[in-house]
Amino acid sequence: MIKNLLLAFILVFIFSGCFSFSSLNPFSDEEKTQEEVKPTQIPMDAPKWVKEPKEENAISIVAFSYIKDGTVKEFDKKRTLLIASNKLSKKIYLKTIEFYKEYEQKLDNPMTFDQDLKSIAEQISLKAVSKSKIKNSWLSNDNRLFVKLSVDSDFVATQIQNESKHIYKVDKTLYKNILSNRAKALLINYLEK
Repeated sequence: MIKNLLLAFILVFIFSGCFSFSSLNPFSDEEKTQEEVKPTQIPMDAPKWVKEPKEENAISIVAFSYIKDGTVKEFDKKRTLLIASNKLSKKIYLKTIEFYKEYEQKLDNPMTFDQDLKSIAEQISLKAVSKSKIKNSWLSNDNRLFVKLSVDSDFVATQIQNESKHIYKVDKTLYKNILSNRAKALLINYLEK
């Protein structure tokens, strides 16, 4: 009994460093260096939407997963969609945080905490992913299933505007930089980059 408990403890200790759930969390604070992320090799025969995922009036990403045999199963579709959702969520989360940080630089006395901004950005990105749509999918010759996932950038901008009313004092600065129609158009352009 003690041997089994000791063995289990040693195995947990050894493998705890090999895998972390933070790698699956799109809102993880762990920063990855650019050297670790290798650019994806896009097949030459890929459709245009794989090579250029940007779309007008939408925030879009393309994600892929490898398929073991040439047949796409339901599990493969769900896994690829999960990867795409994770990437889209992370993209919107980072853009939202960056947008709020830039806005706070314009304020004389910012009264928000980073944790509040992260929480709001999380909510916005999760709402956005729930409204996202699969625009296209493609199976390459090297058995990679590509999926394009998009969400309306106007929806995300509206969510940012609505949440801004809750964390900032509604005044001329907020109206000028976030709540006005002109600011919304600039925000949409910012999100679509």
